[in-house]
Parts: sequence; C-alpha cells; structure tokens
Amino acid sequence: NHSLMNILFLGRFYPETLLNTIQADTRGKVGFSNHNFELSLIGGFATLPDVNLRVVTSPMAFSFPHNNRRAWIRSERYTTGKVEVTSVGFCNIAGINLISPLKPLEREILRCFDEFPEGSILIVQNTPDALLSTALFRAIDKTKRKVVTTLVIPDVPQCMLDMSGGDSLKHRLMRKNNDKVQRLSAKYDKYVYLTRQMDDFYHAGDGNYMVMEGLIDVSGIHDAPPAGYTGKEIILYTGTLRRIFGVMNLVEAFQKGDFKDTELWICGSGECAELLKAKAEEDSRIKYFGLVDAAKARQLQQQATILANPRGAEGEYTKYSFPSKTIEYLLSGNTVIMNHLPGIPEEYDDYVFYPDNESAEAWVTKLREIMAIPATERKTRGMAAREFIITKKNASAQCRRIVELAAV
Repeated sequence: NHSLMNILFLGRFYPETLLNTIQADTRGKVGFSNHNFELSLIGGFATLPDVNLRVVTSPMAFSFPHNNRRAWIRSERYTTGKVEVTSVGFCNIAGINLISPLKPLEREILRCFDEFPEGSILIVQNTPDALLSTALFRAIDKTKRKVVTTLVIPDVPQCMLDMSGGDSLKHRLMRKNNDKVQRLSAKYDKYVYLTRQMDDFYHAGDGNYMVMEGLIDVSGIHDAPPAGYTGKEIILYTGTLRRIFGVMNLVEAFQKGDFKDTELWICGSGECAELLKAKAEEDSRIKYFGLVDAAKARQLQQQATILANPRGAEGEYTKYSFPSKTIEYLLSGNTVIMNHLPGIPEEYDDYVFYPDNESAEAWVTKLREIMAIPATERKTRGMAAREFIITKKNASAQCRRIVELAAV
C-alpha cells in the first residue's frame, strides 16, 4: 500500500470568476497562452492515479488605475474535479501589486504544506517569477516537510536575451528584477525545459532536468481523420504574419515553384497582412483568410494537404525555442514541412519534412519531393505523426514524466 504523491502547483493563471471579467476590466490585450498552458499542466497532474493535488495561483492582472478598473483582486477558493484551487487576493494598485500578494501567497503555500498527508511534497512552479519564488522559499524556510521543487521554464526568460537595455530608471529596475529572478530561479531542485539548450542558463546537469517541448490536452481531441485527398494540393500557414517568421519566404517559394493544381492558404495577422492581401489579389492561387479563431484554424489544418512553418533559425533565441505550431500541425494528420531549427528534438525527424536549407530553392525542391509521394503513403506517415503526438505529448504523459523526474 504505497502512499499518494503530494503535489502543489504554483502558477499565475486566472481563476474562474476572474476569467469571466478580465477582458472587460482590462485596457489592452490579455494574453491567454500562459493561462492555457497552466490549465493543461494542472489537467495532466489531475489525471495521474496516485496524486494529491493542490493548486495556488496569484493571477496576472494589469495594474489599477491605468490598465485595469479593479483596485482589488478578491481571493477565491473552489474545487474543480477533485482539485482544490486557491487564488490569492491582493491590492492591485500599480506598484503595491508587486508585493501585496506576497504574504497571502506564503500563507496559502504553508496551509497546503500543513494539510497535505505525510510524505514528501513535490512543488511544480510554472515560469521563473520573483513573486512566486520569494513566497515559496519563505514558506519552505518555515516548514519541516520534505519538499522537492521543480521549475517549469516554457520559454527563455527575456532577461537573458535583452540585458543590453539603456540606463534609464525603468531599465535599472528591470535589471534589478531580472537579477532577482535569476538568483531565485537557480535555487530549484529540478527543471523542466522547452529545449535541451536551456541548460546553458541553469546548469542543472544530467538527471536534474527534462525537456518538455509541448503538451496537449487530449480531452478535446476528436478522432476525425483529415478530409480525403482531392488531387489538389493546399499548402497552409497559420500563425503570426511577421517577416522574421518567414511567411514572405513561403510565398516566394510558392510562386517560384509554380506548382500545378496547388493553392497557398494563409491565416493570421501581423505586419505582412496588407502585403499578403495584395499578393492574394494578384494571384488567384493565394488565399488570405485574415485572423481566424482556433477552431477555424484546426478546420483549415485538416483541409490542407501540406502544413508549412517557414520560420528560420536566425537569432540566438531559436536554440531555446520550440515552435508550438509543430505539435498543432502534426495533430492534423497532414504532411508538415519546416526548417530544421536547433531546438527541435530528434524524435520529430520521422514525422517532419525538412528542406536542405532555408532558401526558396530548397523549399521548392522539398515541396516537389513531397508532392511526388503517393497520397496513401503520406496519409500513413501523417497518421503516425498524429498518433505520436497524442500518445507521447499528451498532458498526462508529460506530467507523469515530471513526477518521475522529481522522484529521482
């Protein structure tokens, strides 16, 4: 009769009631990618059989009065499935909101320590964060419990990349905060990285880190295989339309290749949108859909025959990033072509087509090669890729790996 694993998850996601009003209360755009990522992680831990899971969040809100109409974020406690979630309340006035959640956070973490059954406690914190780390280590100093801390680092902390900054007060404060985040982030026992190269920053060493380049929530996946191949090739790009992400290179390769019975579909928004609109007007084979929601993007990904990600490897940061689009694309069961970026693990090599280099010519050659492969063979490969993502990259499998990492 082995005991249950105690897991405390710390994050910055929005609790249910705040989620309903956050858009309306906020001036400016609220980003939900981190929120969704944390919910997938929590969902993954919740599916594991022998786990006591508790969750504490200090939601990321913009400051009152300039960017948010709420001066006070109320605390909440609710249960979702069998997981108890606590969202700490705090004063949201600009400046004060940097420290006001600290005490309540520390108190909640200690309460969880006290209420967990005996045994060691695994702490999983998402993203390097001065507030969460400070509260966590203060609480650890006050408890006798055996605690293993794990930090999930879903992207390279910006502070590592743009430390050049000026010498204005704002920059000095940012640097001070970044140094603090760095110092605190170095104190964890285990790390979960987006790419192997991130260990350049944290030096955790073998056995103390794992790579988790993405995870998907499989509960939402329905087994509709992609539409049948109709003889027309459709190359699709969904995502940000920035030059740096290579979308114009894709258009160039498409036009150079002069492929028969082939269309290029593009959706998204960004600096190249107007240019793409113009291209679509002058070339009837190019279709520009503008910004579409996730459901529509998925539908287009299933209708297309080739999904392209023309993002190039320029810039140091590509070593430390893994395009999440890769997982989304492979899930469609269709053929995927992208540049071979340094942050992509080898296990993807069987499922993705890589041009020899990033030039338009290399893309044309590889696209021709893909189009020459019989449809049935491409279908088989596409379905194998989909299966690989669903079985290996689902939240439950990834969270089990985190638990195993901490147990060593």
